[in-house]
Amino acid sequence: MTMHKSTHCLAASIAALFAAAGSVFFAPAASAQDEAESALEEVIVTASRREEALQDVAIAVSVIDVNEFADAGLTGLPEILTFVPGVSVVDGGAPFSNSVYMRGINALLSAGVVSYIDEIPFGSSTVYTNPTPLDGTLLDLGTLDVMKGPQGTLYGSSAMGGILKFNTRDASLTDWTGSLSADLSTTHGGGLNQLYRVNANGPIATDTLGLSFTAFWRDKSGYIDNATLGKSGWDDYEYYGGSGSLRWAATDRLEITVQGLYQKSTQEGLATIQANHGQDALLPGKAAKEPWFGRYQTGETDINPSEYEAQVLGLTIDYDFGFAKLTSVTSTQEMSFVQTVDLTVPFAFYADLFFPDSAPHSSAVLVGDLGFEKLSQELRLTSASNEKFEWIVGGFYTDEEGHNIQDLVITPTAPLYFANFPSNYDEFSLFATGTWYFTPDLDASVGVRYSDYSNDVELNTVGPLIAPLPKTEISDNVTNYLFNVRYRAGDNTSVYGRIASGYRPGGANFVLIDPGTGQPITNPLFDPDELWSYEFGVKGSTEDGRITYDVAAFYIDWNDYIIAVNRGGLNVAGNAEQAISKGVEASLGFAATEALTITGMVSYARAELGADEPDLGGANGDQLPNSPEWAAALDFDYRFNIGDLPSYVGAAWRYKGNMPVGFPGYTDGSGAYWPPSAPRVELNGYSLVDLRAGTSLGPVDLSLYVTNLFDEWAYVNFAPSFVSASTATPTRPRTIGVVARWNFF
Repeated sequence: MTMHKSTHCLAASIAALFAAAGSVFFAPAASAQDEAESALEEVIVTASRREEALQDVAIAVSVIDVNEFADAGLTGLPEILTFVPGVSVVDGGAPFSNSVYMRGINALLSAGVVSYIDEIPFGSSTVYTNPTPLDGTLLDLGTLDVMKGPQGTLYGSSAMGGILKFNTRDASLTDWTGSLSADLSTTHGGGLNQLYRVNANGPIATDTLGLSFTAFWRDKSGYIDNATLGKSGWDDYEYYGGSGSLRWAATDRLEITVQGLYQKSTQEGLATIQANHGQDALLPGKAAKEPWFGRYQTGETDINPSEYEAQVLGLTIDYDFGFAKLTSVTSTQEMSFVQTVDLTVPFAFYADLFFPDSAPHSSAVLVGDLGFEKLSQELRLTSASNEKFEWIVGGFYTDEEGHNIQDLVITPTAPLYFANFPSNYDEFSLFATGTWYFTPDLDASVGVRYSDYSNDVELNTVGPLIAPLPKTEISDNVTNYLFNVRYRAGDNTSVYGRIASGYRPGGANFVLIDPGTGQPITNPLFDPDELWSYEFGVKGSTEDGRITYDVAAFYIDWNDYIIAVNRGGLNVAGNAEQAISKGVEASLGFAATEALTITGMVSYARAELGADEPDLGGANGDQLPNSPEWAAALDFDYRFNIGDLPSYVGAAWRYKGNMPVGFPGYTDGSGAYWPPSAPRVELNGYSLVDLRAGTSLGPVDLSLYVTNLFDEWAYVNFAPSFVSASTATPTRPRTIGVVARWNFF
């Protein structure tokens, strides 16, 4: 006998509203050398919280020079991270709504990848605010370090998939540097794009006090047209911000740094379009994945403006005792995100149904306001590097207050739906890592972190669609572990094995009651999800340094991972049983000649369900959404002189393989059919080709670039829906630009 799960149309529509709210509320390779030389330079990273050569660190790390990418017209996470093996970015159509997946570990509901600005963690720890990481690629960075795999022992909660570490340039105590740049470009089907950046860095008092400052302003012309409103450039946006730091070397042992960051973006509409999820689905006559209005057209009936704002203040104090360095990192941060979404269909109908006196209702627009205020404090003691026994011990505390307000504005006015669910999260952690050197070439590390956290949430509502819910509070604790062995097989080769765990905190849930039975249909809490990662890697270079390589294989066992589940027409947080991710990543750098450098990467990652999941409508073995199995990139950089002018030309190819979204549904062993939580859609793989060229004219650097040279059209993101139009983000059309930079110091 076949059973079918179904919900009432009204319940499905409420779920659609929360799904819409969910997307809003829950929600190239190595850089070219400055001078022509036949060996690739050694790179130093701080992934293990102490300085190490990239070749020796026992973690899969990609180090990115974002300034090289900026000169090539690539200035955001969705563009830059396509060159990193094992990383996929879900582009939400705005600079602040990009979800980062590492090795298939997702960012649904709460973040699975953590952002750091130097030593400061940024982002929410709950499912009630915003899971997207910070995009700090327009700041004055030394490097962006992409650390893959769980980093729970040193970096704490939510660092399950990995970490994006934005390393700003230290304020110099000896020399001034500074530059002013302008990036002007035009996009096919759009208009003029403008990006201006300025930075200055140097001593206020030589050897004692230094200042670093950067600011940027971007006006990006949209390439999506609104076919319903007759508006071109629907997705225009303005984006500006900056950062600054003051570094004080008080004594030979004491150094104090004060830093701040601010970013704000406003946008009329997202760079998304509507499409069918299947043949004739919702809009008859349209094929699966076919746009409703056009490849670069939307049919939104009202503007859906958004505003994103983030700010961070930090104080870092380092004191060197000689045998160890004491580091204190104190930070406060705020993030707010206001989004308007057109939900006229179907909620204007429900306004007519519940409030006939003011019918007919012509529009229903959901205005969401979510964000958080967060305080964090870390105290860490790091032993001096001695290659005998090295250790790190520390403690961490954070307190986060979140808000999530959803107001369905009806025309004419009708109080159909208003919800406000404030939340609070507290966490205290203790951590320690020790590294034993058995020989100069063989060492092993053990790490542990104990975290105790609490979370509460309540729901205040107005309107007939959903009732208020009392405050729910929970507390829990989690312990993470790290074990790794590293062997330097030669002066130019390092082999490592790594076993590590990570987690995202659980939380309080809305307790919903079945009106028929009076019994709860949701759990008062959802569990933390935890994973174990097993990794083996080889890094090295040839004797002459002309070839570098980095290969890693991994297997991840992920349990109780956090998902959205539908109960009584409302999306709440829940847990799925198991997922598994396994794969191989490889990066290669080759200084073919003194002038030509070739770099590339390829990755294979299969992330899939490890058990049948009724709430998702996915069976054991189904591939997880938003992570392609295959990805690759290749970059060529040729350096030469035009007379006495250093110049270059370059080309890059980036490939993203076929990728599923949603789930297919399945029939279990008893014959019961479990429909998908969202329709399964298979997105086609695509390739993009970029070109660049540049020269230096004394203090002025000029570069020309073309991105998406062949104007390839494909979906970079697809959000399938049963009850409303699926939304999708297409590739940005061919863009041609010029960057001029004046180095005024």
